[in-house]
Formats: sequence, C-alpha cells, structure tokens
Amino acid sequence: MSKKKKVILGIICIIVILFVIDLICIYTIGRPLLAIKKGNEKMYAGILYDVYYCDEFSTPKIKLKGTKFCCPNGNINKNKESTIEIAQIKNVSMDIYDISLTGATLIITDTNKNPYTYGEWYKIEKEDSGKWYDVKPIINDYGFNDIAYLVNDNNEVKFIINWEWLYGKLPIGNYRILKQVNNQYIAVEFSIAKTS
Repeated sequence: MSKKKKVILGIICIIVILFVIDLICIYTIGRPLLAIKKGNEKMYAGILYDVYYCDEFSTPKIKLKGTKFCCPNGNINKNKESTIEIAQIKNVSMDIYDISLTGATLIITDTNKNPYTYGEWYKIEKEDSGKWYDVKPIINDYGFNDIAYLVNDNNEVKFIINWEWLYGKLPIGNYRILKQVNNQYIAVEFSIAKTS
C-alpha cells in the first residue's frame, strides 16, 4: 500500500472514530463533544451530521449534514387558537407557585364581600408568536370533579394541580392556566424554562 493511501485511510479512520465518540457523547452526556453550537441553542453542527434538540427534555434528533429539520410544536393545536376572553374580575386575583414540568400551585384571592365559588376545572394554553393556543390533552375522555370550593379565612382558595395526567410533561415555553369564575375566565401566565 502506498504512503498516500495509508494517509487517506488514516484520516478516514480518525473521522470515523471521532464520529463514533460524538455519537456516544450525544447519548451519554446529552450533547455532542465534537460539534459547534449554532446561533440558536437547539442545534449543534457536527462533523458529518447535525444534532437538534426540540426541547430540553427530548431525545436528540440526528440528521445528516445538509438535511433540513425543524422542531415541531407538537403539544399545541395550531388550528385551535384560543377564543376565550380573559376577564378582570373585581377583587379577584390568581397567582402561581412551585411550577414544575408536571404541575403547580394556584392560589386565588377573592376579597369580595360575597366571594365566588371555585371549581377544579382548569385549562392550559401555550403562547406561540404572540397568540395563545390550546395545549393538546394526551387523553381523549376526561372530566373534573364538580365541587365548589369557598375561600378560607385568608380569602384564598389553594389548588395543587398535577396536569401530567391530562397534558403530560410540558416542554419549554410560555403558558397560561385558566380557571372559570362565575361564567368568566381568569388566567395567570407562567414559563417552563431551560434548567441547567
């Protein structure tokens, strides 16, 4: 074998070894070792391939160099732009705490002389390009208990909501959760952000 062929074969072997090491890194440490991060944080350009992360919690999508790919916004229904009007109800406010991928705590404060009653129903919508869309439920048939909750001595009603049964884990994005008050709707916005 000539010296030129040995050099070419050596270069090919090094590229294959680097490619295999990079693939192992993608599936063990969650990112490619030998890739350049592109302008947006969801894409890495590798030696012979590109790696996309549609969200922080998804598995990486590996595409050959030059192949086009975009992340679908799979958890919203683009045909179901929200038609719900959010009301400003006098002496009623809602706050959200302890946000996770699968739930949060809602506290509704109602300082009216005759406070409203509050049910278990809620709905989650996701913001996309300045518009709100329904988040797709992961089950078809579902319902909420028809119970009316009254405010406590502090004029509050507390709901510990686990939405995983209805929506699964929410991917990164801006959301709002809606509650019904006397045939009107109130909402509070929240974000699922990338965590290190």
